[in-house]
Amino acid sequence: MTAKRKGKILEDLVAMMHEVPGVVVEKRKKLPVLRSEKKRRREVDVLITSHVAGYPVRIAIGCKNEAKALDTAAVDNFVRILKEVGIPVQQGILVSAKGYTRDAQDAATLCGIRTLVFEGLNADRLSQEINTAIQSMVFLLITQINLNLLPYVDDSFDDGPQFVNAVLDTKGEPSAPELFSCLWQLWVSGVIPARIGDHIVNLKAKSAEATWQVVGAVTVTGLIASVPGTFSRSILKNAEAGEIERLRVTAKFGEIKGPLTLEPVNSEGALSDIVHKEPMSLVTRVRVPRIMTSVSYWPPSDEAMKKAKALFDAGKPVIFDDVESSNLADAWRIPIRLRGCVT
Repeated sequence: MTAKRKGKILEDLVAMMHEVPGVVVEKRKKLPVLRSEKKRRREVDVLITSHVAGYPVRIAIGCKNEAKALDTAAVDNFVRILKEVGIPVQQGILVSAKGYTRDAQDAATLCGIRTLVFEGLNADRLSQEINTAIQSMVFLLITQINLNLLPYVDDSFDDGPQFVNAVLDTKGEPSAPELFSCLWQLWVSGVIPARIGDHIVNLKAKSAEATWQVVGAVTVTGLIASVPGTFSRSILKNAEAGEIERLRVTAKFGEIKGPLTLEPVNSEGALSDIVHKEPMSLVTRVRVPRIMTSVSYWPPSDEAMKKAKALFDAGKPVIFDDVESSNLADAWRIPIRLRGCVT
């Protein structure tokens, strides 16, 4: 590949990183040379044009995709181009794929040119570096409930992500359906955190005359599905300060065909181990909008209630697998609305 073609690769990437609303970005723009009798033109690798208070402002970017650090000759040539086309030197930016010599950096700083280093090309600088990535969808679901009815104690648990304090709006001792409805409300409202693991629950009665409270724990399990993909990064880093000035990440993931295979994840540590196997991981957490009991999702759907009643009338045990299907999408069916609790 020719040096010119390598230069175009960098020019295209740098131009793409500056494409934002309100500005015009042009690549390899030929501008007339001022005070030239032969009407000569000089090429600016990337030209950015905008308006400030109605006045046009132009910023010129020179791009050098070379195998070694730029020397003072590259800086001097860029300065000469800017002066010939009438763009103030202080509105010039020089981008190098391999950095700058100390003398070149000093020369650029002296005349006010910003120096940037581009990171994201592969070893031979012929294209962007492509890395593997993974996109994961984690469905979070309360899968275990262990509550105990205890004598009332005028006390609440310490604040913390694993502690949940709430008030039950019921006159007498709560029934199992009332407890499930309370936990469901705490879950969908975000009071119970969307984090995998156990969460301690303390439920008190709204009535001041109550002689009981409910203490226990709920377990949040993650069900993860992942799709492989690739990503590339374009980074413009300030050569002097070493700070990133612009970053653009492009990711592509495979098309999802057919049902997803869900794998259970029982801790945040296990989730971290799974999603960080690749250099780039995109993780989306989704709360399943109902909780799971030994019988059905709660609140139950009309269909689940009919199945449970039929089993009960037939004298058969009512268990989850006979009432609900293995398809997690069933948890999004419209449930019966029940009274819950207040936090």
